[in-house]
Amino acid sequence: MAHTEEFIDVRGAKVQLMKAGTGAPLLFLHGAGGIAWMPFFDRLSRDFTVYVPAHPGFALSEGLDKIDSIFDLVFHYVDFLDVLGLDRPNIVGLSLGGWLAAELAVHQGSRVNKLVLIDAVGLRVEGAPPIPDIFMPGVAALRKLVYLDPEGDLALATMPDMPTPAMIEARLNARAASARVGWNPYFNDPRLRERLYRIKAPTLIVWGEKDILVSPEYGKAYAAGIKGSKMVTIKNSAHVPPAEQPDETARVVADFLKS
Repeated sequence: MAHTEEFIDVRGAKVQLMKAGTGAPLLFLHGAGGIAWMPFFDRLSRDFTVYVPAHPGFALSEGLDKIDSIFDLVFHYVDFLDVLGLDRPNIVGLSLGGWLAAELAVHQGSRVNKLVLIDAVGLRVEGAPPIPDIFMPGVAALRKLVYLDPEGDLALATMPDMPTPAMIEARLNARAASARVGWNPYFNDPRLRERLYRIKAPTLIVWGEKDILVSPEYGKAYAAGIKGSKMVTIKNSAHVPPAEQPDETARVVADFLKS
């Protein structure tokens, strides 16, 4: 199903929004790498109305001047939901977007129907491998952290060794916007883990089996902290299951949301 692109006004800031499908609303919150329409969204749009906005500062979205913490992003999305008239959508978040989705469910639980966290950052987990620095490595090193096959077609298409000027600009903007919320402390909220008990929405935790950027130990910590949650792993995938295994990841997510 073809998706549409538009801009909506959220308290004076222009927000880029991609959308497709019919059915119950599903809000997808993207990671620190930015956003592009993926086959994963096409699969989900068969059952849901899929909303994929760009966070402030990413892609063509404005409003980064109002964002200094993950909590500012939470309130940005409360306003975003109000503008679209979405009361309690399903919320699916990947990586940075997973952290944001968890914070939304903690602080604005009445706005979340069901919650899906995919390879989410956001927690401090003692004994787990620390999350590597994503700001300093060159593109080849970053591909190795993100993708199971860093020299495969998918990885090279999204993170080429010789990016276009537009890709370079988008990457720099994404880094700047990610640093606003994820630099210090580094991609975590020190209080989030002790507040996960506040999440009442039915929750599914999805993790790439071979994720070396954010170890599955972080997923297990989310699962331990969110009562009644379930964790599933996606084989032949690292940090971005929706990109590497779109069919299986979409099936797992859709089955949970429709259950």
